[in-house]
Amino acid sequence: MSFEFFLENVSDPTGHLSAVDFYEISDLSPEELGQFASAWYPLSIERQRIIASNMVELAEDNPELDFTAIFKMCLKGDDEPLLEIAIDGLWEHEDRSVISGLIEVLRSSKGSQVRSTAATALGRFSMLAQEGKLLTRDSESLHDNLMQVLEDEEEPIDVRRRCIEAIAPFNTMEINQHITLGYESLDPDYRASSIFAMGRTGEPGWLPILIQELQNEDPIIRYETANACGELGEEDAVPHLILLLEDGDSEVQLAGVSALGKIGGPLAKKVLISLAKDGDANLEEAARIELQDLEFDDDPEGYLGDL
Repeated sequence: MSFEFFLENVSDPTGHLSAVDFYEISDLSPEELGQFASAWYPLSIERQRIIASNMVELAEDNPELDFTAIFKMCLKGDDEPLLEIAIDGLWEHEDRSVISGLIEVLRSSKGSQVRSTAATALGRFSMLAQEGKLLTRDSESLHDNLMQVLEDEEEPIDVRRRCIEAIAPFNTMEINQHITLGYESLDPDYRASSIFAMGRTGEPGWLPILIQELQNEDPIIRYETANACGELGEEDAVPHLILLLEDGDSEVQLAGVSALGKIGGPLAKKVLISLAKDGDANLEEAARIELQDLEFDDDPEGYLGDL
């Protein structure tokens, strides 16, 4: 199928599009994007959602496919479910041109769910900013917009809590004050987000609180704390994370495995190898994945070969 034929077929409500057909709209040039837009906008919202969802799924399975231009175009729309699909499609992209579109969604009057999704997506760029991979003006815009929403008590708490997670990598005194206030909040979701934000700051001073919260009665808090420990990357957390492998909540167990993989080190490696050999089915598979991704000073292939 040619690009032109794809446009004709997509405009037909009864037209069937196979996976192979979507290769025609991968990595569109500006001129091609303009032609695509002319065919796209007259479509019903339902068909747009279906096609965009197909693109997300195909791009996940086929890394060579690039629908970035189309997803960025969708960020300018008003349909909230389609916006969420587009943001999902842009999840792996580090293109700075995505930032402004995500900020626009965050600062819009749209529903809290899609704005929360935009805030979460912006968190990836906060990490890039701290790695020196963004322009100064992009970093400043990102920080300032997230902070403005975070500090506005009139904003929905779901949006604010995603902002505190997203802005945490900047790790300023002001941000840590907000994290402390969130940790003291009576709202359990806001408190959980503040705990996760502790890990994303990369600030070791939060570790005593995190170790304490690994024993919290609430499995959601234990889950978020395990994730925070993984983000923080401090090996002192490893013995406490090992205890989570016997947790009564399977999601908490898996979060513990993930955290061990992120932290690494001799003890974490030893536990993961043991799980990969003798753990239950879910933990065994999770441990194998973490071992495959874990970067050791020595050759990881030597450990995986005997599993």
